[in-house]
Amino acid sequence: MTHVTQISAQVSDSAKQLLDEFSALSGIKKNRIVEDALWFYLRARQELPESAVVPARMVLTASAAGVVEGRLAQAPQATPALVRLMHTLEPHDEA
Repeated sequence: MTHVTQISAQVSDSAKQLLDEFSALSGIKKNRIVEDALWFYLRARQELPESAVVPARMVLTASAAGVVEGRLAQAPQATPALVRLMHTLEPHDEA
């Protein structure tokens, strides 16, 4: 069995609610969701250039929000390089 440790973090009420709802709907345990999210986030930060990282929260003007919304509506498909990266993530034990 892989050694496990407990971590603690303060999150917004809305993030906690999303976690609770997703866990209940998917049947995936919350600790697994959090661990997977950490793995994906940390690997992405290691592999991607800083310019590719978009902050989780941004404050935009109305016109800038319109530009972002337009670009998101026509998001490109994942590149082969991104697909390869996601397949290189090391599997980890069920917690």
